[in-house]
Amino acid sequence: MALIDAQKFYRDLEKGQLAPLYFLFGEEPYLLNQSVDRFKYAVLTEGAVDFNYSLFYASDADIGVVRDAVETLPMMAARRLIILKEAQELTDKEWQELEPLIETPVDSSVFVVLASRVDKRKKQIRALLEKADCVEFKKPYENQIPSWVNYIAQTLGLTISNDAIHLLHKLVGHHLTEIEAEMKKLGEYVGNRRIEISDVSQVVSRSKEENVFDFTKAIGENDRVRALEHLVHLLDQGQNEIGIISLVARHVRILLTLKKGMEEGLNGAKLAHYAQIPPYFLEGYVSQARLWTAKRLEQTLIVLSETDKALKSSPLSSHIWLENMVLKTCGVNSLQLSN
Repeated sequence: MALIDAQKFYRDLEKGQLAPLYFLFGEEPYLLNQSVDRFKYAVLTEGAVDFNYSLFYASDADIGVVRDAVETLPMMAARRLIILKEAQELTDKEWQELEPLIETPVDSSVFVVLASRVDKRKKQIRALLEKADCVEFKKPYENQIPSWVNYIAQTLGLTISNDAIHLLHKLVGHHLTEIEAEMKKLGEYVGNRRIEISDVSQVVSRSKEENVFDFTKAIGENDRVRALEHLVHLLDQGQNEIGIISLVARHVRILLTLKKGMEEGLNGAKLAHYAQIPPYFLEGYVSQARLWTAKRLEQTLIVLSETDKALKSSPLSSHIWLENMVLKTCGVNSLQLSN
């Protein structure tokens, strides 16, 4: 079975078109966790949940018990639902114990294997990709985040203004799980009314605003010393290094888009619309964009891409890669950056 599109996967679940074996993987935990709720709604019948649902975490599960759960016949229902989370933690021996369930899925069960990362070279992973209905949940692109904010608001019974969406995106970034957590706080704060930009400013964690975005602002303003100071604080607080790079890249892309818009003679609301940012933030971005040439911004994006790859291949040296990124991009001229 080849990879299937996430939207087709959702439609099949809604129609009750179920396979006996699923393999869901990817770097977006919100979507992985949300899929569990979708399976519970699609598979389990009211009154029989306790008999027909089992949830296991690979890090502490007895794989023999997992196999027994999958092979047990459902009670007062058509199928059982068995979820195995964090499959990336399974040992080779545990994978071998699961092989019979992969090679010959049990038709009376829906066995769902979830993993945040996979090594497609592994024999068992290749077998899953061949035998199971597979869905890869990739992190959404930056331009998709506003739609996701709207979607998450709707799932929580909330409404939110466009300006509030953009500020929430700016403060929290692109991690859907964090967006959902902040949205729940906002829901408790506003009650039944619409979430406005002032609500986001009031409720969303000030540490995110003052640390992560002060860091990106220091980069945008070419202030090397301040950027390095903020970086130290971020790493001390355990901020995700890949997330830091992602936010800086988003900031630089906005500056590059503004730069191009300004060169075309755009200003005011038209320029804000062109760069897809709220007018509320335009002045600050424009003042930063004036400090850069388009070439330097493009070169900075290359540096960020190289840093992202380095972090993923050698995470133990993360502070060195990030410091080097700041040194290469902040307070330098175009000639220095390209060398």
